[in-house]
Amino acid sequence: MDGIILTRNKNIRVLLVDDDSELMESSHKCLIQQCDYDFDLAHSVDAPFEKMIQKKYDTIVSDIQMPMTNGFEFLKKLRDNGNNIPFIVFTVTEDKETALKAFRLGANGFVGKYGKPEVVFSTLIKCIDEAVNNPREKSKTNL
Repeated sequence: MDGIILTRNKNIRVLLVDDDSELMESSHKCLIQQCDYDFDLAHSVDAPFEKMIQKKYDTIVSDIQMPMTNGFEFLKKLRDNGNNIPFIVFTVTEDKETALKAFRLGANGFVGKYGKPEVVFSTLIKCIDEAVNNPREKSKTNL
């Protein structure tokens, strides 16, 4: 991760949603090394709704494959309720059909979890920055 210089908005509040606690904790550690965002963690799709009542977030970064309610259902529920918070899918499932479904449901970004950590997390940070700074432009994506 040495040598990577990123433009950062220190005031960005991010809600990370993933049922894999170990992976989420390691992702969180990698992200806080590269940016000064304010992160909160949620280990299921039910937790974010309560957290969003207590605190305003600028973006949500969510896995798709979760038990009970998956990330697609979470995104659909947000959009159906008129919530246009920037939503970035962060998942191990990187096939085109999954990405297309995410964008059709209103996702603002799609980042795969696998690869060199410095590339994965730099890509995720860039996606967060773009989604937060240009939410209207991103939400108009129709695939």
